[in-house]
Amino acid sequence: MRKILLCLGLSLAALSSARQAHAQFAPEHSTPYLDARRDAELRHQTLARMLMTMNMDPGEGGVVDTSPLTQYRMPTHRFEPEESQQRPRRNRSLPDEPSSYRPGGSYQAASHIPAVVQVNREIGLSVTGAWSNYKEKPPWQGASTGYDRETGWVPGFQLDVADMFDMYEIDHVFLAAHFALGDGNVSYKGSASNGLGDVWPLNSTSHRMTTDSRIELGKGLMVNDHFMITPTIVGGYWSWNRDIQSAGGVPKSSEAYGGFLAGIQVRLDYAITDAFVLRGRLAWTELLGSRMDAANATGTFHLRPRPEWTAGLDFDYRIARSLHVIGGVQYTYYSFGRSQLIDQHNGFYAFEPSSWTNGVTLHSGVAYGF
Repeated sequence: MRKILLCLGLSLAALSSARQAHAQFAPEHSTPYLDARRDAELRHQTLARMLMTMNMDPGEGGVVDTSPLTQYRMPTHRFEPEESQQRPRRNRSLPDEPSSYRPGGSYQAASHIPAVVQVNREIGLSVTGAWSNYKEKPPWQGASTGYDRETGWVPGFQLDVADMFDMYEIDHVFLAAHFALGDGNVSYKGSASNGLGDVWPLNSTSHRMTTDSRIELGKGLMVNDHFMITPTIVGGYWSWNRDIQSAGGVPKSSEAYGGFLAGIQVRLDYAITDAFVLRGRLAWTELLGSRMDAANATGTFHLRPRPEWTAGLDFDYRIARSLHVIGGVQYTYYSFGRSQLIDQHNGFYAFEPSSWTNGVTLHSGVAYGF
């Protein structure tokens, strides 16, 4: 019995010690204790939010609410990579994106093309009026006989096609074609002879028909956005048919001239505005392989090569996106050298004398820009 009581006493002592230890390390959760713990937790949460929102841009995340909330919501911050990790942006246009020239060698995706480039991308058709003064004189004729001369205006038309494009690494490649035709009557003042040495003046009219076909190839040089210089090489073929009408007992006579030409030309385009461009031209060409066939003479007369000089001033005015009004004036000087002697099988020799021609051509028309 004493043993049982001793065991109960030891058990009660152990329980009492455990309860005192629990009371020491785990105090009772009273209401003041819980309120203090909650206030401390809210202070920790507020401090954590303040630390995490430091260095944030107010414009990105708005105003940060730091009021003590029972349910905490983490503020967000946009992640931005460092500058060293950002990939550089390329300013290249897409392959199918239209581009146009910008001064300094760059291109832009806008539809604007400098006016000095646009005027070289056209198809133009003009009516023309050509005045010419042709003179020739055999060396043995005296002053009383005067010159063989044709003078007057001839109507006609001209067609011009030009394009300027980029080819491989070469920009502003220029290619153009020109065709002009004149057909009309002019006055003729010359001389006639009877084959016995008698020479007398002859006044009549002459039907004059001319053609001029040329091709140009060159490269445009942009001085600035308003001024372009385009040197080109020129090649072509020309013809002139003349029919001198009968007068004073002298029968009608016909002559056909023709030949090739080759040379150089410099084009100067200056844009006064985006719609109005002045165009200048200076050219030198050599008349090669020139020949003349006369209806009343035997053989072909081969004329010696001589130069042709040309100067022109034109304008181009855009009245719509693709419609342009064009016009201008051109001065031309050329000559033919004396031909060889040809036996006419009647005891006489014939030749074509030296000659020279001054001409002025006016043109006006419209052009389509592409």
